Amino acid sequence: MSCFTPFALPTGACIPDREVSVLDFGAVPGGKVKNTSAFREAIEYLHEKGGGRVNVPDGLWLTGPIHLKSGIELHLSPQSEVRFSADKEDYLPPVFTLFEGVRCYACSAQLYALNCHDIAVTGEGTFNGQGFNWWYMAVERAGVEALYKAGEEDLPVEKRVYAQDKLMLRPGLLHFVGCENVTIDGPLFTFSPFWTVHPTWCKNLIVRNIRVQNPWVHAPNTDGCNLEGCSRALVDGVFTDTGDDAVCLKSGRDADGRRAGIPCEDVVVRRVVSERSHGGITIGSEMSGGIRNVLVEDCEFRNNLIGIWIKTAPERGGVVENIEYRNIRVLKVREQALCITMGYYVDDNQPRTAYMPKVRHICVDGLTCGYAGTGILIDGHKDSPFEDITLRNVRCHSKTNADIRYVNGLNLINASFE
Repeated sequence: MSCFTPFALPTGACIPDREVSVLDFGAVPGGKVKNTSAFREAIEYLHEKGGGRVNVPDGLWLTGPIHLKSGIELHLSPQSEVRFSADKEDYLPPVFTLFEGVRCYACSAQLYALNCHDIAVTGEGTFNGQGFNWWYMAVERAGVEALYKAGEEDLPVEKRVYAQDKLMLRPGLLHFVGCENVTIDGPLFTFSPFWTVHPTWCKNLIVRNIRVQNPWVHAPNTDGCNLEGCSRALVDGVFTDTGDDAVCLKSGRDADGRRAGIPCEDVVVRRVVSERSHGGITIGSEMSGGIRNVLVEDCEFRNNLIGIWIKTAPERGGVVENIEYRNIRVLKVREQALCITMGYYVDDNQPRTAYMPKVRHICVDGLTCGYAGTGILIDGHKDSPFEDITLRNVRCHSKTNADIRYVNGLNLINASFE
C-alpha cells in the first residue's frame, strides 16, 4: 500500500562556533527604539568572519526587517520578543519574493533570506509581526489581481513590483527563498501580517518545535507553516492556532508556477497539532510545480474546518502524487475529515483546460474523526479523474458519510462511518 519512498532526512544548518549579542552593536531594549541597524551590523560582522550566532537577550526589541546571511543563526532567549515595526516604509526597497505562488518584487518579509546557505532561527523567544497593521489589506485586492495577471501574461519578473500604495502586498513573517541547509527550531511566531513561516525553494530544511499563534477570526491568510517548492525537508513538532491552514505544501501558482517548475518533494511532516485552522495538513491550492513523495504522520487536528485537504483547480496544472498519511486524529471539523478536490473555488461544471492537474497515488492508513460534517469528500473532474486512492483503517463519526466522484481506483479497507 505504501505511496512514500524514504529518503535521507535533512540535517539542517551548520553554524560556526562563534557568537555575539545584539547589545554589542548598540541594541536598546524596551520597544521604543528601532534596532534595525544593530541587528544588521551584528549579522554582517559574523558573516564577514565566516558565520556564527547572533544572540537576542531577554527583553522587548523593536526592529524593521531582519535579513539573514549565510552562516548566521539568530537565537532568541526564552524571555525575548522581537517586535517588528508597523512603519511600512521600513519594508522597502522591495525584494524578490513569491506572493501566493507568483514571483514578484514586494515588501521585505520580516525575517528574510535570499540564496543563502546554513542559516538558522532558534530559541524559545517570540517573533511578533504586529500583523494587525497589515490585515486590512486582505480586502484590497488590486495588487494581488495585478500580480495574477502579470504571472499569466509572463510579464518579466523584474517588472512585477508591488510595494507602493494600493498595489502593495503584505509581507510574511518569515520568508527564506532559494536557501540551502536551513534550521527553524523553537520560537513562537505570532501576529503575522500574512503567511507566517514560508520557506521557498529551500533544500535540506528542518522546521521543528515551533509555535504559530495568530487570531483565528481577525488574521486573514496567516497560514502557519508553508513549504513551497522545498526538497528534503522535515516539519516536526509544530503547534498552530491560526487564521488559515496549519501546515501546507505548495509549489507555485498557475502559469508562473509551471514556468518556474520547482516541485515540493521528499518531505516528512509529523507531530503537528492544530488547535484551530482552516486545513490541518493541506496540499495546494498553489501546486502547479508539482508535489510528490510526502509522508504525514502522527498529527492531531482539534477544531478545524477540514482535516486532511488536497485542493487544486482545473487551471493549476502540475501533479500531486505519492502522498502518504499515517495515524491522523481529527477531533472535530466543520466540513470534511478528508477532502481531495479539483473544485477549489470553482464549481463542478468548470470546463476542461489545457493544464488539468493530476492527483494520484494517495494512501491514508489510520484516520479517526470524532465529528465531521462530511467524513470523506473525493471530488475529481470528469476530464481528469483522480487515480489510485487507498483508505485503510478509517473510523469517522459524521453527518454525511462520504461524497465521491470521478476516481479511478478507489480502495476502502476496514473503513467505518457512524
